[in-house]
Amino acid sequence: MTGADLIVKTLIQYGVTRVFGYPGGAVMPLYDSLYRFRSKIKHVRSAHEQGAAHAADGYARASGRLGVCISTSGPGATNLVTGIATAFADSIPVLFITANVSTSEIGSDSFQEADVTGITLPVCKYNWTVRDPFELEHVLHKAVRLAGAGRPGPTLVDVPKDILEFEFGRKYRPCGQTGNDEVSEQRTPAVPEPDPDVTARIAGAFNKAKRPVVIAGGGVNLAGAGDELSELVHKACCPLATTLMACGTIPADDILNAGMAGKYGSLYAKEVLNRSDLVLAVGMRFSNRTHENIAGKRTLIHIDSDASEVNKNVRATLSLVADARKALALLGGMVQPRSSCWTEGVRELSALKEAEAAGDEKLRSMFEACDRILGDSIYVVTDVGLHQMSVAKFYPFRKPGRFITSGGFGTMGFGLGAACGAAVRVKETGNEGSEYVVLFTGDGSLRMNMSELTVLREQKLKVLTVVINNGSLGMVSRMQKDIYNGRYIATGASYNIPDFKRLASAFGIRGVRASDPQEAADAFLRFRESRGSMIVDYRI
Repeated sequence: MTGADLIVKTLIQYGVTRVFGYPGGAVMPLYDSLYRFRSKIKHVRSAHEQGAAHAADGYARASGRLGVCISTSGPGATNLVTGIATAFADSIPVLFITANVSTSEIGSDSFQEADVTGITLPVCKYNWTVRDPFELEHVLHKAVRLAGAGRPGPTLVDVPKDILEFEFGRKYRPCGQTGNDEVSEQRTPAVPEPDPDVTARIAGAFNKAKRPVVIAGGGVNLAGAGDELSELVHKACCPLATTLMACGTIPADDILNAGMAGKYGSLYAKEVLNRSDLVLAVGMRFSNRTHENIAGKRTLIHIDSDASEVNKNVRATLSLVADARKALALLGGMVQPRSSCWTEGVRELSALKEAEAAGDEKLRSMFEACDRILGDSIYVVTDVGLHQMSVAKFYPFRKPGRFITSGGFGTMGFGLGAACGAAVRVKETGNEGSEYVVLFTGDGSLRMNMSELTVLREQKLKVLTVVINNGSLGMVSRMQKDIYNGRYIATGASYNIPDFKRLASAFGIRGVRASDPQEAADAFLRFRESRGSMIVDYRI
C-alpha cells in the first residue's frame, strides 16, 4: 500500500464518495490510486482548481457532508486559496489535499513548488505538510475530524510526491482510528451545552421586552435549527430578520418574516430592528454589513457556538456559547407565549412591507415564475453582486438550507463551481427529476469562472443558469454613482460582453435569451422538461 492508497482508503472509510479536483505532475500517484478505487469513489474534474474548490464547497453545503478537493503542487495549490478562504468565511467543512514536490526538494525553489501551508494558514482551521509517511494517517484523521468539529471549516493536508509514492510494506496496517484525540485545537474548541441559568436569564429579558426581534445568521442553518427557531418566534409572536446566510430559514410568506437585515436588506427589517427594545441574535457574527441597525440603546442577546465571535464586533448585554439547535430548544420552553406581534397595526411598518413587496417587478416576477415552475425542492445558488442581493430580498424561499451563496468572503466566480457541486449531489441521490439546481449570476460574475460550464456537459449535470444581465458591474458602478459622483471607470458596458446564448452553444448547452418574466417562465418550463443544463440570458 502506498501513501496515495492510504489517502483514498481513509476517505472511503469516512464515507466520501465524491472528490473534486484537477490533475498535475506531482499529484499523479494519488490520481492513479483514485483510478484503482474508482468503483468506490468518483472524481469530478473541474476546468480550473478554483472551480474545484467551489464545487467541493457547494457539494458540502447541499449534502451536509464533507467536501473534498484535490490539486497538484505550486500553481495548482495556490489556485485553491480563494476557494479555501470562501469556505472558511462561511464555516463550510471541506478537506483540501494538495501534492507537493518531494521532501528532498522542499525549500529549493523546485519546479512548481509553493509553501501552501504557509500561504493558507490564516484561512484554515488546520493545515499540515506531511514530512514522514508514518504520520500521514494520523494527520488525515485529524484533518477530517477538525473540518466538521465545533464551528466547521476547511482543513488542508499537503503531501510531498515521495510520500504519495511511499510503499508501507505488508506488515503495515492502517489503524483506522477515528477517535477524538486533540480535537480542541486552533479554531475548534468544543461547543458547550447551553447553560440553563444563562438561558433562563435570556428568557427573562425576552419575556419582559415589549418589542423583541430575533435575527438569525448562517449558524442556524449549519446547526439544523430551523424548526426550533420557527417554534420560538411563533410562540413569542415576534418578527424574525435574517442575515444573508440565513435566507430561507422560515418561509418568505410567513407573516413574521421581516426579511434580510443589513446594508442591502429590506427597509422593513431595518425599521423593525430600529424600533426594537431587544434583539436576540443567533448564529451570526455581526459583520460590517449587518450590525448598523443592531448596535444601540437596546438589550442585545447573542447566542453562538464560537466564543470568539461573542463581543467581537458588537458588545452583547447577555451571551450564550452553545449549539444553536440545543440553545433554541431550551429557550423555547422558557419563553412565554404571546397572542399578537407588536408590529401589527403599526401603520408605517405595514406601508414599508407593502412597498417592499412591490419591489423590482421585473426581477420579482421572474423569481416567482421560477418558484412556481420548479417548486420549493431546489437549490438556489448565486454569485456575488447586486443580483445576489436581489435574490436574497425577493426570492420566495420556503425551505431552510436551500440557499447557497458566498456571504462572508463575497467571491465573484463562486456560483458556477458551487452549482456544479450541488448538482453532483442531486445526481448521486437520484433526485434529478424532482430537485433542481438554479444559479442566479451576473454578467460580470459568470465571466470569472465560465470555463466551469464544461463540467455541466462532461458530468451530464442539470443546472439552470440565469444570467441577470445589466451589462455592467452593478454593485461597483452603484458605488461609483453614490460615493464617487458618477466617475465611472472599468464598470460600464464599454467592455466586451459575451453573447451568452452563443456561449452556451459553444459548451454544448442550450442557450435562451429572455427580456421579460413571461419569456423567462417559458424557458424555465423547457428546462424542467429537458434532460440537460440551460443558460437563460435575462436582460434587465
